[in-house]
Amino acid sequence: MSTDFSADLKLGVEQLARKLGADLVGVASAAAFEAAPTGHRPRNLLRGARSVVVMGVHLLDGALEHAPSREYSITYRIVNHELDRMAYRIARFLERQGHRALQVPASPPYDVERNMGDLSHRHAGALAGIGVFGKNNLLLSPKYGARMRLVSVVTDAELEADVPLDLDLCKDCDACLRTCPSKALTGPGEIDKPACDAYHVRSGERLQLDTWEQICGVCIRVCPVGSRA
Repeated sequence: MSTDFSADLKLGVEQLARKLGADLVGVASAAAFEAAPTGHRPRNLLRGARSVVVMGVHLLDGALEHAPSREYSITYRIVNHELDRMAYRIARFLERQGHRALQVPASPPYDVERNMGDLSHRHAGALAGIGVFGKNNLLLSPKYGARMRLVSVVTDAELEADVPLDLDLCKDCDACLRTCPSKALTGPGEIDKPACDAYHVRSGERLQLDTWEQICGVCIRVCPVGSRA
């Protein structure tokens, strides 16, 4: 390991993240995001960014059993709040160690016009070795599948990056493609975002949910990876 990396600092970040409730923790190099769209790279968010800490929290299995549902949508919202709190605490920890850090929200607000977050947590998670992309275009971890939410912290601290996973967790399975109620999953890794969002809205209206609670979840529910069913 290069002497430029602080093993103790990375260990401290990982231990605090797990103490705060993270089920998964990984680190990606900010330089690995150069292929991301302009304005959505770590260095666009924090001057001199060197590392991105990614954390994941497992969604409740019971909440997903009948998704889309009010229970799943509420769980989704609660987990996002927990992740935001967690990311802020990690950023504060890094600042106390003499580094600059910035939490990136787990969900909205984001670039509504382009339907993009300030930073892609899914791509960050893949670069940090937390999981790999599935046919549903979501990040799948070997343990939890897509049944997780993610958040990231961008920092100028030089942390050793984890190694991306080299796995095919979908193999011959196409359950998500077959059961997507909006037909938004047009092929492996391909998604019609406007069609997906429109179905979220229709589901939310049917369930009498507020705008940011309108979540479907079918492609997560039917995915066998990480399922206890």
